[in-house]
Amino acid sequence: MFGKVKEFAGNHKLPITIVSISAFLVILIVVIIGGGADDCDTDSGGASGNWQWPFDGVNDPPQYGDGGQFGTSAASAAYRNGHTFHDGFDWSFGMNGVHSGSTVKAVHDGTVKTVGYAAGLDEYVWVTSDDGYNEVYQETFDKSDIKVKEGDHVNAGDEIGTAHLNGHMHLGITKESDFAKAESKAFTDDGTWLDPIKTIEEGMKHGSSSSGSSKGGKSTGAGGAWTQKGTVAYKTAKGLFDAWVKQGCSGAAASGIVGFITGEGGDFSIPDRAEGHNGNGRDAEIAYGAVPTPVGPGYSVGGGGVYQLTPYTGFAKVGDKKWLDVGKQTEYFVKVKLPGWNPAYGIGIHPKSFKEFAHLTDPKKACDAWNCAEIGNAGNVQGREANAVTAYNMFGGKNIKANDAALDAGVAASSTGAAGSDSSSDCTDGSDSMSAGNGDILATAKSLLGYFHYGQVHGESNIGSVDHPNKDGVTDCSGFVWLVLTKAGYNTPDNMGWFTGSMAADATGPQKYLKKIDEKDAKAGDILICNQGGGSGNNGHTAILEEKWKGGDTKIIQEGGTGGSGGVNESTVSQSFGDLFTNGQVTLARAVKK
Repeated sequence: MFGKVKEFAGNHKLPITIVSISAFLVILIVVIIGGGADDCDTDSGGASGNWQWPFDGVNDPPQYGDGGQFGTSAASAAYRNGHTFHDGFDWSFGMNGVHSGSTVKAVHDGTVKTVGYAAGLDEYVWVTSDDGYNEVYQETFDKSDIKVKEGDHVNAGDEIGTAHLNGHMHLGITKESDFAKAESKAFTDDGTWLDPIKTIEEGMKHGSSSSGSSKGGKSTGAGGAWTQKGTVAYKTAKGLFDAWVKQGCSGAAASGIVGFITGEGGDFSIPDRAEGHNGNGRDAEIAYGAVPTPVGPGYSVGGGGVYQLTPYTGFAKVGDKKWLDVGKQTEYFVKVKLPGWNPAYGIGIHPKSFKEFAHLTDPKKACDAWNCAEIGNAGNVQGREANAVTAYNMFGGKNIKANDAALDAGVAASSTGAAGSDSSSDCTDGSDSMSAGNGDILATAKSLLGYFHYGQVHGESNIGSVDHPNKDGVTDCSGFVWLVLTKAGYNTPDNMGWFTGSMAADATGPQKYLKKIDEKDAKAGDILICNQGGGSGNNGHTAILEEKWKGGDTKIIQEGGTGGSGGVNESTVSQSFGDLFTNGQVTLARAVKK
């Protein structure tokens, strides 16, 4: 919460350019040390009841822009006219999957006490909860963006409004029920304001979390537990299991797929759920609840349904009841997505063909194999493995063997390699499962979508290795481009030995690694570099083109920028480069072969 002083109104809001393109060293601290938003000792107060994040798709400790964290910091003083204390958390556009147009969700059950306006807050929503907590959502709404009114009861997950202004949404949490008193302590670190991230995390751990909405009598997330027979979620999970058995999978293989999807943020009570593709976040819950729509030109839309189909329009239009049928989603996935699934992303499926996968008899190994094929990573599977075993036991997987006739008629045609005998679940066994194999820069870049956390740090050890990248590693935009070109077999300096300034200098000078090209010649797989001044730190950004150059609307793959959780993501030039593109030095370059 912030005072209505005129001084603060112009100093609190973080510049959108900084939020969009800056690299933050504090993010590296969060990632490596494993802390939350801030490493202070503020007591969360024992949060209880239903809690969740204000934006969908957040799985890791949220990241923040400079000065956006809760608590006392020099960065806060830089943006708040010398005030070192920040009383909330700024969910910055371009981080955690948040962007202009993202839906702001209630983080806790409560009653809307005030919908108002204050200088420095803009339009805001104040919610008071029965257990003594009060939450304020501010600095991002026009009046028309707010979807609740005073007196409304909201459950965790209900829509508060649409994030729109100032490059971020500020969330404050306090146990002070008097709005004016809480506001008067906006710059005072005396315990009035609680760390929102720690409070929500504590609430989700000891209370319960909700990702749905009961607003308007229509439930989008109250379908019950998927392990409870008779619930919507159970029917969805069972429908998925049955659909893959129909395709010829053994009960273990079908259970492995179900287990994997539970670990991808899947809420089986929402069979038509939407989730941001590569972290872009849920765009809108419209029609039947979850199929996303584009926001602005060139926006990379989210995935739709349990498989996060992209582009979703190939399956069905927004609002089509087909989205409620997981059997039809599966048929579409098998027919359209599976044939190009493996080579398109350069990710090796292990076992070596889908038919071999379909014959697996261990649900844990099946879950691991699907995990390898989907995201090229053998890690973070324990919870998914357990869910795969649960599905296996609940749905009678032990009694269902693979059906070769069904496989030969359909899914087997999608195999990308000959069946082998090795059914290990280790993605890194054998040949390099992440290699594009043919020097294809774009395919290699796509194989890394969703990888890494953003930090201004270089060195191969920070991302694992070239052959076997660690999905939870840390690097920046030029480090990502280095990895892609190195993996694809192009000439690069040792151990990420460049930054955007030196990349542009090489492209326009000795051309040892990169060669400058004209705009009319630039195409998919080429490199965009934009710099201001020397191009170091926040003064430079680089990305890989996904298509022929068409200016600011060109689609790109990048590390950081506007992507979710600061990781490798897809976006457009204008969205990610901001005034570095419009006012900086623009260099288009092509990788130099060894």
